[in-house]
Amino acid sequence: MVEQNQLKKPLPYPRLESVPVKAHDLAGLKFVKQHVQTPIVADESIFSMKDALHIIQTQSADLINIKLMKTGGIHEALKICTVAETYGVDCMIGCMLESKISVSAAAHLAAAKNCITMVDLIGPSFYKIESYEGGPLFTGGTIKLGDANGIGISAFPKAHFKKLVVIK
Repeated sequence: MVEQNQLKKPLPYPRLESVPVKAHDLAGLKFVKQHVQTPIVADESIFSMKDALHIIQTQSADLINIKLMKTGGIHEALKICTVAETYGVDCMIGCMLESKISVSAAAHLAAAKNCITMVDLIGPSFYKIESYEGGPLFTGGTIKLGDANGIGISAFPKAHFKKLVVIK
């Protein structure tokens, strides 16, 4: 649940299985879903609203994982949310090895959409040095959204990245 500016959504499923087959093996994904009780998340198969719609209509997965870097950004992610909301399907928002900028945008999307019931935004935790200031605070399993404008990134780059080379 989102309370004020803190994003912490409960995990409604005790265990999920993500990517049990290759990305484009939708028949295999549906087969797995039909033969196990563990909820299946369509992850690597989701690049667009059309992908989400197909997976939902064919009942090939229980949940949809949205990753902004795979969908091309917030615009397509919102379309996926609309399809999920129409069909009553829960979504998860995830990330890859991304910086705080894109993960901050994903956190704001998760806070804005009720169909996103799970959050897996650990990308920034893999970096020893964060190159951006501002944005949400990632502490344990909680993401706290700030009051700054936009996604909250206030400075680029940090002091240890002062020497930038601009290639023309």
